[in-house]
Amino acid sequence: MWKYDFLSSTILLLLGAVICYESLHLGLGTWMAPGPGFVPFGAGFILLVLSAFIWVLSLLNRRVSLPIKFWLRSDGPKIFLSIFLSLLFYNLLWTRVGFTLTTLLFMAFLLRGVGERKWWVVLTGNSLTSFVAYFLFQHFLKSQLPTGILGF
Repeated sequence: MWKYDFLSSTILLLLGAVICYESLHLGLGTWMAPGPGFVPFGAGFILLVLSAFIWVLSLLNRRVSLPIKFWLRSDGPKIFLSIFLSLLFYNLLWTRVGFTLTTLLFMAFLLRGVGERKWWVVLTGNSLTSFVAYFLFQHFLKSQLPTGILGF
C-alpha cells in the first residue's frame, strides 16, 4: 500500500503545483477584487498541501487509512451517480428557480437522500448553508445571484 500512497500523492502534488502555476497566469487579483485565477489557485493550493501531507506520511512509511473504500461499497456507484445528477440538476435549475430555493433543495437532498441524516440536521444544515452562501455571495462579494420565482 505504501507505493500506492506515494505514487498517488506524488501525482496529486504535481497536479496541485501545475494548477497553482497556471492560475498565476490568469491573475490572482486581491481579496476585495479577486481575479480569474483566484479560485483555481486556492483549490490548487489546498490540493498541494493535502497531497504533500500524504506524501510525507508515505515517506515515513505510515499508511493513510480510510474507513472503507468508496467504490468497494455496494452502493458506492449509486451514490456517486445520484450526487452527479443532483449537481447537474442544481446547475440547470438555479437560474430558473433561484439560488436560494435551489440551494435549499439541493442541500436537503444531499443531507437526507444521500447522507441519511435526521430531519433536524437537514433543516438546520440546509438553512444555514443557504443563508451563509446567500450572504457571502450577495452581500460580501457583491455578486448578482439569480432570483428566480422567490424574488431573492
